[in-house]
Amino acid sequence: MDYQVMPELTAEEYAELKADIVQRGVMVPIEYDELGNVLDGYHRLKICGELGIKDFPKVIRVGMTEAEKLTHARKLNMARRQLTQEQKRGLIREQLKETPEQSDRQIAKALGVSDKTVGTQRKALEGTAEIPQLEKTVGADGKARTTARKPVSVFNPTKREEKAMKKPEVIERMQEGGVNAVNAEKQLNQESKAERKTYELKDEMPEEMLRLFVADIRNGLNEISDGSIDAIITDPPYSREYIPLYGDLSRLASRVLKPGGSLIVMTGQSYLPEVMRELGQHMSYHWCMSYLTPGGQSPQLFQKRVNTFWKPVLWYVKGEYAGDYIGDVLKSPVNANEKDYHEWGQSLGGMIDIIERLTNPGDLILDPFLGGGTTGAAAVSKCRKFIGADIEPKNIDVSQQRIQEVYRDAGSKTGTNILA
Repeated sequence: MDYQVMPELTAEEYAELKADIVQRGVMVPIEYDELGNVLDGYHRLKICGELGIKDFPKVIRVGMTEAEKLTHARKLNMARRQLTQEQKRGLIREQLKETPEQSDRQIAKALGVSDKTVGTQRKALEGTAEIPQLEKTVGADGKARTTARKPVSVFNPTKREEKAMKKPEVIERMQEGGVNAVNAEKQLNQESKAERKTYELKDEMPEEMLRLFVADIRNGLNEISDGSIDAIITDPPYSREYIPLYGDLSRLASRVLKPGGSLIVMTGQSYLPEVMRELGQHMSYHWCMSYLTPGGQSPQLFQKRVNTFWKPVLWYVKGEYAGDYIGDVLKSPVNANEKDYHEWGQSLGGMIDIIERLTNPGDLILDPFLGGGTTGAAAVSKCRKFIGADIEPKNIDVSQQRIQEVYRDAGSKTGTNILA
């Protein structure tokens, strides 16, 4: 759907906007609807593509009807663009033609103009019979007031509804439960997600479930096939000297992840802007989640004079994310200082929380900074396949033994080899 309500910028206006973005970046967020259609910022988005800018401010508007989206686009153009008076009057007239049943005051509020301005344009359109006249009623005080007529209700499905209704199971659920297409699809997705929470561990780990090898991420990990990984979940070193590794990680993720696959990166906060710049070289920023580290595992950063009880988990995507909704607060168990396998190791319970929220059983997960193998242990215990790499051979040996033990322990605790 095209919500560009104004003509293209002139070549001079476009060049001026492009020069400003080169100098200052994108200052006004580009607005989308929940389906990815651009509501505002068509030219800014086009310039970002020309300049190779992938990380720019965004706003996503949800729950708006098609009419509301067009009204919102007109309002933003009225406020932000240097329009002539005739162009502004044109936008008001378009709004009146679409919603003639609304009062002058309602339309004025929607577009950010005065009701007198709307009234003038209404009279002009009523005079040419382009819109019907509003009905007037006389109240108890003797004053005449316009009465907004309710529009005829017509089913005009959104793109999301149209897409959902192409699925036979959605139509069947709609007939069973009397729900609309979107809610029917949500119900089916929730039921499918619940079914995926029950899975089986074999007595012995299948060979294809675990693969570990010595490798340096700076060399590209050519041992891993293009587009073969569902998610990368990793905890690289945080010191300033290691910042370039995040660029290598971004490059690797863009090659090995499947379309829509996620790059989940736990990191510190001291060099967060630099880290995000490196990760954004080849991947699209999606979200920043909070990983809580309560209790004695929370360090003191003397150079910053901060006691920190959480750390960022940065979420980047190859293309567009189309998975389940998740909460953005992750948590490690209290006082889970699990450093027996590696001095920088994270807690197994915290990593399991991340794995279960962001992946599904059967997914293939990669950690190119294996360390003590916490990500791998969490992955296989929850029936995910895992590939791990590390520059240190000793970390491979330690992780191999640990992951095997965690897998066997997870199976034995269930009694019937079923984890729920």
